Amino acid sequence: MAESIDAGTLDQRLELLELAETSPGVFEWTTTCRTWGRVTTGKNAVFAPHAASAPGVEVVIRRRALDLHHALRWRDCTGTLWHLAPASITPMGRMHLAVQAATVRPCTCLATRTEDTVGPAGRPTKAETMRVQFPGILSQKYARYEREETHDTGQIRYVLVTPKAISLQAGDLVTVEEGLGQGVYHVTVAHPLDPWRGEVEINRAEDV
Repeated sequence: MAESIDAGTLDQRLELLELAETSPGVFEWTTTCRTWGRVTTGKNAVFAPHAASAPGVEVVIRRRALDLHHALRWRDCTGTLWHLAPASITPMGRMHLAVQAATVRPCTCLATRTEDTVGPAGRPTKAETMRVQFPGILSQKYARYEREETHDTGQIRYVLVTPKAISLQAGDLVTVEEGLGQGVYHVTVAHPLDPWRGEVEINRAEDV
């Protein structure tokens, strides 16, 4: 039998978010609506196949159009504002959805791509062919994928999780513009198969 949800327990204010291109080449999470829900902390949630898990919550809201392309925003009892990256969405009876989500902190990123093009007089020249700003999530790599890899001690490595609309490839440059991971990175590996999010492995030389 499906759990009966008391409407009085849906006492947490939430924003439902979708990615939008707010100006040419600039993508941001924008609020589509606000709703009430029940938020309970739980076990860690894995929100992307190659990223490490993050502290998780379960969110119960009334049924609506929602999938893993979306996100939510929630302010906890301490006043801290969290971005919630859904890991799974499950119907609860006829009226509600249960969303298992990771609590994460997106950072503003700028990705550029330089490719060989044909210049004046037919001569090859390098030109910037992509410049896009977007919200990304930096994560350590999921331990299962780390076991048999060797690492150069002078490299800082992350998995960068992006909205699916952002398509990066090996060789691109990514500037993380804020947060603890701030810096310029090279994309070394792209993982394009997840239907909901993009994932790339990035690294940069460590300052010594």
